[in-house]
Amino acid sequence: MEKVSVTLPTMDLVFLGEYMAQAGVSRSAAIHRAVAALRERTLEEAYLEADAEWHDSGEAAVWEAVVADGAGV
Repeated sequence: MEKVSVTLPTMDLVFLGEYMAQAGVSRSAAIHRAVAALRERTLEEAYLEADAEWHDSGEAAVWEAVVADGAGV
């Protein structure tokens, strides 16, 4: 692990402090959770973009036709 120093607006520090108290975690743990949430959001956005590209390419329609072949079996 690496130690970092950050400068945040007072409102962000107040929010962080409130979150720490509510969640019962350290400042490091709260920031780690925030980074994890950002990472998850980025992955979700990438997944949604890839899914949209798949649908736009016409491959989704081909897949749906194949999936319907096995319905009820």
